[in-house]
Amino acid sequence: MTILFFEVLFRAGYEKTCARLLENPAKYSHIVFLSANKGTSILRAKRIPTTRWIRYSLLTVITGMVTYAALGFGKRSFEAWCPFGGMESLWGLYRAGEFSCATGPLNLSMLIGIIVLALVAKKAFCGWACPIGFLSELAGRLGKIIWRKRPSVPAKTNDWLKLLRYVALVLSLYFTYKMGELILRGYDPFFLIFSGFGHGSVGLTSVIVLIVLVVAAFIVPMFFCRYLCPMGATLDPFSRVGVLKVARNEKTCTKCNLCQKACPVDIAPQKTRVVRARDCTNCLECVEACPVKGALEVKAAL
Repeated sequence: MTILFFEVLFRAGYEKTCARLLENPAKYSHIVFLSANKGTSILRAKRIPTTRWIRYSLLTVITGMVTYAALGFGKRSFEAWCPFGGMESLWGLYRAGEFSCATGPLNLSMLIGIIVLALVAKKAFCGWACPIGFLSELAGRLGKIIWRKRPSVPAKTNDWLKLLRYVALVLSLYFTYKMGELILRGYDPFFLIFSGFGHGSVGLTSVIVLIVLVVAAFIVPMFFCRYLCPMGATLDPFSRVGVLKVARNEKTCTKCNLCQKACPVDIAPQKTRVVRARDCTNCLECVEACPVKGALEVKAAL
């Protein structure tokens, strides 16, 4: 069995959380108490949460399918499965009734389907089906293993940097609509990875861009998804109103902050009653990390 080790340090003030864990040891059989002194209790988990197994299995299958298409075995190009291609095709469809460059009906269908999904379950596509989101998350986890005490991005800086994805969205659509070519290809990690720097890449610049994005993903979890993904920017307004959200039970929550530490995009569920953050992918990492049954649950909420 794949084993994931992580350590959580409970300092003074978290005695209630420790007590709740001890009330139902069967539920937390995957937890091993290494020490239980008055000020501290270090926990070690021996297994990956069930929902992550399911999510990673699904993401592995989807990434494998895209790779299969990228190798030329599928009936369609791997680019046909990119929902952002639907956004890039809109101007051509409006002006000339034609799809731009390599985009086609499947791109548009994917875009519409994912927008509907966002209205139902926020950015579930990003956490459960996007290959780049999957690779970014894996890089972030590996980075945490390599750099155990890596610094986090301050909240205000994080919020400001998120504005860059709107810049990426506007620029990519502007130049695509103006030139009738998929200008984003040379800077898009999805295209560069699965095409192997194929037609549309811009030589050394594309190599440097991908290297920077990979290194950044090790340092800042989900770097591209947080700050530069134009598809994420497209989904933001729909994600805000997504019906299925993580809800917090204020009576049972101990505010131990384990949910925020588990979140790939650093959302803080312990600070709100319902998670409305546009970046939430309903990956359920926070729910799995919560030591109190029912404190965090996915519910329908407006």
